[in-house]
Amino acid sequence: MENIPGTAIFNIAKGLEKYQRIMHELHITDVSVDAEFQRNFNGFYRVRQRNKAFYQCYYGYMEMQKDNTELTFREVLLHLYKQTGRMEASFSSKLLATVRPEMPIWDAMVLKNLGLRAPSAYAEGRADKIVRLYDTICQWYQSSEALECTEQFERLFPGTNLTATKKADFILWQTRGE
Repeated sequence: MENIPGTAIFNIAKGLEKYQRIMHELHITDVSVDAEFQRNFNGFYRVRQRNKAFYQCYYGYMEMQKDNTELTFREVLLHLYKQTGRMEASFSSKLLATVRPEMPIWDAMVLKNLGLRAPSAYAEGRADKIVRLYDTICQWYQSSEALECTEQFERLFPGTNLTATKKADFILWQTRGE
């Protein structure tokens, strides 16, 4: 990523405060019942409308796991699948990345910017394919390109105390092919 488009810089700046508020609130509130936390999280991560049962499952699990520094993408993905019947790769990664900020998010823009494609909804062994793709995303964060994103972020927004992964996430997530 040679240059960050101006709109991406604006969106990063706008989202940074929201993200920091979410991360602060995570550990001082019960996210399973805190409607403001849930509204902020849904708005920041662009969580599309789901039913009440999904939100109860999602935020209940986040509350139970919020101090679990060993939580894995596979665990979140399979828990949500078992509870909802849906393979929620993006939502799983966002929950994981909230609990463990050193972990990346899976998002359509992230996949696009990394030149990756999600497995089809009917792919055989879909859960394993999703986990392998997430591992590929994680590996990218060890690359020189990821380091460049982190350095660009730090130049533009010094002293944020975000993880290197989160800095690169912000750039990948907000760069929308301009």
